[in-house]
This record gives sequence, structure tokens and C-alpha cells, in this order.
Amino acid sequence: MRMLAIILLALMIVGCGEKKEIKDTVFGSQIKAMEKARAVEDKLKQGEEKNREALKASENQDDEAGQKSQGY
Repeated sequence: MRMLAIILLALMIVGCGEKKEIKDTVFGSQIKAMEKARAVEDKLKQGEEKNREALKASENQDDEAGQKSQGY
């Protein structure tokens, strides 16, 4: 029990050391990879939105052309 208390005390002392930014730790490369993935996802979402807008515009043009040819 005494050994457990010493280990916990040591962990608390070490845990309260200087704060580093996450990018400066061993997880820095993983953080960079996640940021890149988010950037790619944002680009894909932008492209998807542009495609949806273009599709809606072409559907509207087709509907208007169809109505004019039928005499409506």
C-alpha cells in the first residue's frame, strides 16, 4: 500500500511538470496527419456542394426547357 502511494505521488509530481504543446510531443505527427485529413475532407465537402449546386442548376434549366417545348 505504501509503495502504491509513493508511485501515485511520483506520477502527480511528474504530471505537473512543464506544459508542452501537443505538436511538440510524440503525438505531433499524428496531429499533423489529422489536420491534413480534415483539410482534405473540407475540400471534398466544398466540391460536393459545388456539384450539388451545378446539378440543381442543370435540373432547373432542363425543367424550363421541357415546359417551353410542351407549350406551357
